[in-house]
Amino acid sequence: MTYNRIRATPTARMHGLRMLLFVCSISPIFVSGEIAFREVASDAGVDFVHQSGAIGKRWTLEITGAGVGLLDYDGDGKLDIWVVQGGPLEDRAGDLPSDRLYRNISEGSKLMFEDVTGSAGLGAETYGMGIVTGDVDNDGDTDVITLNFGRNQLFLNWGTRFEKRVDEALMKPNEWSISGSLADLNGDGWLDLYIANYMEFPPLDEYKVCRRLSTRKGYCAPSNFDPTPDQLLLNEGNGVFRDVSKQSGITSAAERGMGVVVDDLNGDGTPDLYVANDMAMNFLWLNRIGEPFVNDALLSGVAVNGHGMREASMGVAVADWDQDFDPDLFLTHDIKESNTLYSYEHAGWFSDQSIQSGLAPPSLSKTGFGTVFFDAENDGDLDLFIANGSVSMIDAQLAKRLEPPLRQTNQLFINEGSGKFEENTATTLSRFEEVSRGVAMGDLDNDGDVDLVISNNDGPIRIQQNLSTNAIGETNHWLGVRLLVLGRDAVGAVAWLEGDIKERKVVRTDGSYASAHDPRLIFGLGSDATTPVLHVKWPNGVSESFSDLAINQYHVLTQSLP
Repeated sequence: MTYNRIRATPTARMHGLRMLLFVCSISPIFVSGEIAFREVASDAGVDFVHQSGAIGKRWTLEITGAGVGLLDYDGDGKLDIWVVQGGPLEDRAGDLPSDRLYRNISEGSKLMFEDVTGSAGLGAETYGMGIVTGDVDNDGDTDVITLNFGRNQLFLNWGTRFEKRVDEALMKPNEWSISGSLADLNGDGWLDLYIANYMEFPPLDEYKVCRRLSTRKGYCAPSNFDPTPDQLLLNEGNGVFRDVSKQSGITSAAERGMGVVVDDLNGDGTPDLYVANDMAMNFLWLNRIGEPFVNDALLSGVAVNGHGMREASMGVAVADWDQDFDPDLFLTHDIKESNTLYSYEHAGWFSDQSIQSGLAPPSLSKTGFGTVFFDAENDGDLDLFIANGSVSMIDAQLAKRLEPPLRQTNQLFINEGSGKFEENTATTLSRFEEVSRGVAMGDLDNDGDVDLVISNNDGPIRIQQNLSTNAIGETNHWLGVRLLVLGRDAVGAVAWLEGDIKERKVVRTDGSYASAHDPRLIFGLGSDATTPVLHVKWPNGVSESFSDLAINQYHVLTQSLP
């Protein structure tokens, strides 16, 4: 795909080719109104199957992973797929299955990928959980950090091949890390790293079996294991990290971290950290640059739900779903615990809107993990997807000898306006009964709408290509932008369109569960073909505007330097 590259000026102007309209011709399509997706992994050449290492001993570790990442690793304008692998747990000697990297070689609307795992320098050393993406050395390409049970790994990108870099601050030997976020937390122009660590897990030969009421082996609850503190690593430049976890204050509290996002959550202009903790109060680490972080989750109303109950928090998403120009939070939880929507009311305070939004009741029968806000049909408001999979064995599946006996269907909720979501069960997003964990969002075919890639525990990857149209069978209009600063994606930049509705979009790759997203921003315009004006607040606080941006295509916008 060819991008139009623009250096920021108050009235930046560009001309370019309009994106080709998307045409579909293969596989059944499940349609509900204008919402439609097609599962294309096999047709697209992606044959990945996750290996959990399960051998009937019911280790809690085996049901936790894994995630998936979307990144343009070779800079050709097409999103590639990095899938995190587990593998054997009891014996990790010999030839091990590894993470896989699939290069996007699509032409037009037909998605196609090739496996470049070997030539790109990937390999198996540890049992994989999550992935973090970002340009850690400011050389203009996307680097990767894999989070594991065991040593985490840094992969520096040299264009077409990755180099595994040894970083002692990053690669602690005995951590169980699940999710992470790269963001410039101290304003020095380098992306820093926050890692959400889960819990202490014993050597397998010392693992104490947990049993159900039937005396059958079951998966032990997280409360059987001690939590471990998270990590904060400052980027010293050129992708070299320094562990400042203790002096930053984040080791003052330790819980079982599963999801993390970075955003300005108290309106003071600095990026803060929000961590979803399993069976514990969540963290909201307020950033006071130059001083230790302060956990303000309880006073801000996001430590527990609106009933004052702590929950088993897994996945997390942050977005301005109600279009009032501030960040709202959404958390997924265990079965019989409703998922939680926290709406930002004013600086330093959120309210639980789970019931009012319609999101609470449909979630009680599911166990949610990865989750993303995205505009499914480009009508201008944000919808919600949740990847589900149980952590407690389901008797009916045990009776059928299904492994793993944890299978559930995923959920899509459509934003109906007026603060309400309505569940849509008629697309392929809700078709498969699997053990879903991570979900990554991005535009795989560059047609201007968001596709989803879903990772399954002990199961196949799913690629859900978005085919949604408007009420008259045409694709809605859209505007796509990639924002750059110092040659890399401007993580933390805020963008919005001029007009009455001020939806706040932020450049990010974090969120969901153990996964990483496309950093590009897509603004759904519905039937409005008017050329919009885009406003951007860059990470250093400088604001600029861009006009005459042709719709239905992507633009690369670069911050003007003084």
